[in-house]
Amino acid sequence: MRKIDKFLNFQIQLGQIPIKMIDFIFVACVVCFSLYARLALFPRVSGDYVGFLGPWMFRIRELGGLASLGHEISNYSSAYMIIMSFLSYINIDPLYSIKAASVFFDYVAALAVFSLIYVLTENSRRAIIGMSAFLMMPTGILNSAYWAQCDMIYASFILLGLCYYSKGNSERALWLTAIAFAFKLQALFILPFYIIMWLRPYVRRDGNRCELKLIHFLPIPVPYMLFTIPGIIMGRDAWNSIGVYLEQTGTYPWLSLNYPNLYAFFGQTFLIDPQITELGYAGMWITILGMGVLAYFIYVEKVRMTANMMVTTALFSLCLLLYGLPYMHERYGILIDVLAIVYAILRPRKIPIAIGLITSSLMSYMVFLFGRESLPPLQHALFQLVLITLVGMDLYRQSQHKNPIFEPAQAELVLAAGGNTGNDGIKDGEDENSESQITVDGSASPNAEPGDFVEGVTNHQNHEK
Repeated sequence: MRKIDKFLNFQIQLGQIPIKMIDFIFVACVVCFSLYARLALFPRVSGDYVGFLGPWMFRIRELGGLASLGHEISNYSSAYMIIMSFLSYINIDPLYSIKAASVFFDYVAALAVFSLIYVLTENSRRAIIGMSAFLMMPTGILNSAYWAQCDMIYASFILLGLCYYSKGNSERALWLTAIAFAFKLQALFILPFYIIMWLRPYVRRDGNRCELKLIHFLPIPVPYMLFTIPGIIMGRDAWNSIGVYLEQTGTYPWLSLNYPNLYAFFGQTFLIDPQITELGYAGMWITILGMGVLAYFIYVEKVRMTANMMVTTALFSLCLLLYGLPYMHERYGILIDVLAIVYAILRPRKIPIAIGLITSSLMSYMVFLFGRESLPPLQHALFQLVLITLVGMDLYRQSQHKNPIFEPAQAELVLAAGGNTGNDGIKDGEDENSESQITVDGSASPNAEPGDFVEGVTNHQNHEK
């Protein structure tokens, strides 16, 4: 073997995760180049910075940094205003400091994506590919580095929560979701998924169920309330500080702000029309009903919540929620974009759906950031509906597979009986990208497709000799 091959295949240990030198170099390159791409956008000034973030930072500095928490400056959460107050002490252009804070959480979210995929698959290479795809995701780059928005802050905590839930730590998962809620009201979009997990828990690779208890949901408002305390102590009205999210719900007079959902069928109609206001309320209740139907279906069908099924459920519930709720901004789909990547990594044949969802989100961004309408709103909403339908069909198809996948110990017995395995735990002659599709009755799993991750069958390139 050549020296370069020995070097590139040399295995190192990062915590409990073994990776090869070639993987480490690849990750370093992705991190560096994705950071360069973001830094290149730092000088760009968005409308949100001119109209909101920039004036807020000027006011914060004028009032003395942390002392500004006692004043009503913005309609953003106290948690984010505390971050802005600390940023005000950094003696650089506030445009750069605000963007730097958001970009920092891009990389926190990237680590969360890596961890989530690794926990679900125990395959570091798939996790690396997922993290790399996330760092190159155009909506993620634009959101923080161009727009100067902070959606990735709450998204990173939600992703960390999903990671801990997948490990079986439900309590910590909901605490992290609670921290996400402290930064953005939109963190609540993940709650229907957790309610479904409460009804039908995720079954880990080792056969253990990730049980959720109702008591785990109680901390959701706690961090939000705690972050309001400094401002209240400094003199801000308590109700004004606590009621920020209520104020946000009535900020914009449109049923949809560029998001491709149900309300595109009605055009850009102002809420001053009572009929339109009533339409928004009706849509909200219908959406809640839709979430209930999804939860009911998964529970009564006794769906086995595998890793594939769990990620598909999370993605579909988010898509359904944003398609039916009124007042949705184009930025609110950021979690859909991220979970679409995780979905594609676990189910490679669904990559076109993931690309479609991210492209749809990007087209929404184009309208606000650059004034470019790739599709008329109605056609865009129909395109999104087709993508959601495809995800829903995949969810239904997975739900009809009643035979649970073998757990690791059982899989080893079956593989031993059926033939020797290679270093990756793959049968001799089997494609490296196609896991063994063995079920309890020994038949091929109709739930799995070539390349899909299947619980219970080891496919870990780090076991190579």
